[in-house]
Amino acid sequence: MTDLNDENSRSGSRRDDRAGPNRAESNPARSNPTGSTASGDRTLSRRAALGGIAGATFAAGSTLGLAGCLGEDPQGGGGGGGGDDRLTVFATMPAVWDFVRQVAGDHIEAIDLVPVGEHGHDWNPEPGTVEDLDRADGFVYLRDFSSWQDDAAEQLADDDVVVIEASEGIDFFDSPAEDNDEHWWMDPVECQTGVNNVADGLAEIDPDNTEVYTENAAAFNEELQALHEDFEAIVERAELNELVIGTHDSFQWWNRRYGLDIYSPVGTSPDDAASPGDVQEIEELIAEFGIGHVLYDVGEPGQLAESLADETETTVLPLSPVETQIDGTPPIGGDLVMEPDWGYIDHFREINLPSIATALRAD
Repeated sequence: MTDLNDENSRSGSRRDDRAGPNRAESNPARSNPTGSTASGDRTLSRRAALGGIAGATFAAGSTLGLAGCLGEDPQGGGGGGGGDDRLTVFATMPAVWDFVRQVAGDHIEAIDLVPVGEHGHDWNPEPGTVEDLDRADGFVYLRDFSSWQDDAAEQLADDDVVVIEASEGIDFFDSPAEDNDEHWWMDPVECQTGVNNVADGLAEIDPDNTEVYTENAAAFNEELQALHEDFEAIVERAELNELVIGTHDSFQWWNRRYGLDIYSPVGTSPDDAASPGDVQEIEELIAEFGIGHVLYDVGEPGQLAESLADETETTVLPLSPVETQIDGTPPIGGDLVMEPDWGYIDHFREINLPSIATALRAD
């Protein structure tokens, strides 16, 4: 298999047991199409260990091949060796990793390629990692999210690996933050299509358990629908309609689904930087709308969010684009404690919905 490291230079849930029977320029982005907690410190209790749902990831910073890393899994799954004969599917970022494990149950091991503590939008695989991808039974990726994923999908399709495009059938749109905005997984409704895509792919890998995968996908989609309805309820009772994000803007799909006006002085890439003019414009918007909070992506440095909050006498709150798994407290997380095995719904219910409710004054 071609070394994709060279290619790169071009560029939870509520854990019920479902095992079954066995980017744009840096400018302020404003948009108009759409159980809470108090603001400030919160401690997130550790969820119960996964019951019958396996997951795995690599130790952060490891340059070993897959077999060497899986034994150090902080997300709770067994390794690719050691007598575990299950099929293996690799996922290219935390959100789709959770979709795979929710649908797979005990039948297939889901492995998150992104190490704990790394940001899925920034991370690129080590050479030893990409060389091992063709040992998998399946590969789940997001098109147009990062070049290495698209390159890997193209190459693995020729290596007898079932390639599952989680984004299939999901139309990107030109958001206030970027053209062809690919962050569809921030919308719990669109996620249901992604989950069904995963179920179809797992059934191709393991036809004998097609019914199990279909049932698991339907059950998880019910949770996603309930999450969507709770999000809608927050927006409906909110006093504000504006959110300020002090890190990269992954959240404009909330604009299309829920009608929220979302502003950021940073573009859609974590590597983008805010200009002084952009920052000043955001500060003026905070004053205009009486905004009391600046939100930030827990997987990124929070200095800009802290600076905005200091200048405008507002409070910082966390958000998660479900692109980073963290073991412990984020850089400016206060008493927020995250767990590395959190799933998609954990990220929303423990971080996003409480922060949004507080920021929009919907408590």
